[in-house]
Amino acid sequence: MKKRIHALAKKNLEKVRAIRRELHQYPELGFQEFKTAQVIKRELDSLGIPYKSEVAKTGVVALIEGKNPGKTVLLRADMDALPINEETECEYKSLIPGAMHACGHDGHVAGLLGAAMILNDIKDELSGNIKLVFQPAEEGPGGAKPMVDEGILENPKVDAAYACHIWPNYPAGKILFKDGNLMAHPTGFDIEICGIGGHGSTPEKTVDPVIIGCQAVINFQNIISRNISTLQPAVLSCCSIKAGEAGNVIPDKLTIKGTIRTFDENLTAEILERMDSILSGLCTAYGATYNFGIERMYPTLKNDSSIFDLTKESLASVVGEENVILMSEPLMGSEDFSYISNEVPSNFFFIGTKDGQEEIETLLHHPRLKWDDKHLEVSSKALAQVAYDYLENFR
Repeated sequence: MKKRIHALAKKNLEKVRAIRRELHQYPELGFQEFKTAQVIKRELDSLGIPYKSEVAKTGVVALIEGKNPGKTVLLRADMDALPINEETECEYKSLIPGAMHACGHDGHVAGLLGAAMILNDIKDELSGNIKLVFQPAEEGPGGAKPMVDEGILENPKVDAAYACHIWPNYPAGKILFKDGNLMAHPTGFDIEICGIGGHGSTPEKTVDPVIIGCQAVINFQNIISRNISTLQPAVLSCCSIKAGEAGNVIPDKLTIKGTIRTFDENLTAEILERMDSILSGLCTAYGATYNFGIERMYPTLKNDSSIFDLTKESLASVVGEENVILMSEPLMGSEDFSYISNEVPSNFFFIGTKDGQEEIETLLHHPRLKWDDKHLEVSSKALAQVAYDYLENFR
């Protein structure tokens, strides 16, 4: 079966690449993936795979039923693009101003459709079902949770789930993988410090939010360096500070926006409590007020140990044991596949796509991201292989 899966992945590669390039030219932001969904439905129709559309607005869920009864494994691909103007010069460059597939989700959709082609071809030899989930809005508010809320893990009940991500700064032909914690729990914050503005020549008549904001940013960094154990991964980044326009006017307000990343939601709560204490103390001392907006986002993404060894063996059969790289540390990025992995045993892995690109062209979320879609052969057969092997081993 391994040879057959490999042969089918190779046979279908040009079709898969064509799908990826079509999607790349027409990127759509979260919950706006209407054309993307149409492409997915067109391809599923051509394969005769039944599906339900408009799940969580733009999502598509399809089902491949094996000839024999068995468990159900879910394969997921995210669909959305980013609000970025593409700066590459590839022949299939984005035709939509202000939108670009700068995180490879066009490849994720195409790769999952490639896996669907393979699994549909061998469905008479499957014991169980394959549920194909094309998910909106991973980059924005998160489409995984509303899809779970709408019942994608039921009818039939999902027993395990898999997903992958292209990784353009890691060598092509390699797969990165890790047991346990893989990606962090993110929390966004939006702080507004309210003072009393006035002329820059008479600061004594104002309550200057700039002074308070600057001290707040510095003190926030001390939370990580002085209040949190160095053995606990934690990041607190202030990424946007805005106040005023004129060079001689002290503004009324200052805003600070940023992100916190941890692998422990209780640790995040402690960081937020300390931030609030700092803001309260500074604003009380200077006579200002503040608003502290918090957005607790995706849970920590964890790979389930109960299927880890099986997944590792499956991936090794795709690229060779020497090319499955076990990561020593997790990533501080985030992934809303964690809403699925919190419900069923799941594994998530990264597929290297770096060839001869410039370093700047290997950065996700960059306007010059560039990767060769010939590597979709690996993602298609990897997803197909892990699904097949799970169903065979958990009959």
